[in-house]
Amino acid sequence: MDDHVRAPIFSTLRRKSPFEGMLEHMNKVKECIEVLKNGLKEYYEGNFESFSGIAKKVSKLEHEADLIKGNIRAHLPRSILMPVDKGQFQWLLREQDAILDHAENLAEMLEMRHTKIPKELKDLFIEHMEKVMETVKAMEEAMDRFKVLLETSFVTKERDMVKEKIHEVHKKEWEADQIKYKLTREIYKMEKKLKPMDEYHLLKIADWVDDIADHAENVADLIRAMIAR
Repeated sequence: MDDHVRAPIFSTLRRKSPFEGMLEHMNKVKECIEVLKNGLKEYYEGNFESFSGIAKKVSKLEHEADLIKGNIRAHLPRSILMPVDKGQFQWLLREQDAILDHAENLAEMLEMRHTKIPKELKDLFIEHMEKVMETVKAMEEAMDRFKVLLETSFVTKERDMVKEKIHEVHKKEWEADQIKYKLTREIYKMEKKLKPMDEYHLLKIADWVDDIADHAENVADLIRAMIAR
């Protein structure tokens, strides 16, 4: 076979599987969320200069993840059977990417307006942020177990381990919601002390941080749908 014919064939064989790309994208989620976590700590402590550099890094990681996402979509197999539903796979990628989008939007919003966190609320903001990050961590672990499940051709023991991780994601997301509700009540209690725009911004921070946990839960739900066979 001449090189002209052989090259495209070997190129196809070397092409990454969609799941390899998905895990590469997930690694960007992990990296971005860890950077955001450190950035939120700086912001909540009022270290706004330190936060500026972190916001730029979050944006850079989101862009890198977008390139990976584009590559996955461009190379999804059309005729080769996938071990899971292709539509669900694409929704999973979309929800996974939404975590990065919200991280970038949150970082940009915080960079546009530096709002001092009242000392009475600081501990609650930190507690909420940490619980949201725990939710994302549990989702990452569910994805890791899902990878093992695919490699073992849906062995029952591995399926049960994935379900356990998905349950943990739901539990963490619910706990994050409870802290957010408490935080929202405390912000409203301080209404007379706060400037209207400060109050609005504090509520938005709580909402946008919580949205990250919501999308992590969506990823877990899609994994559950993909293994329900």
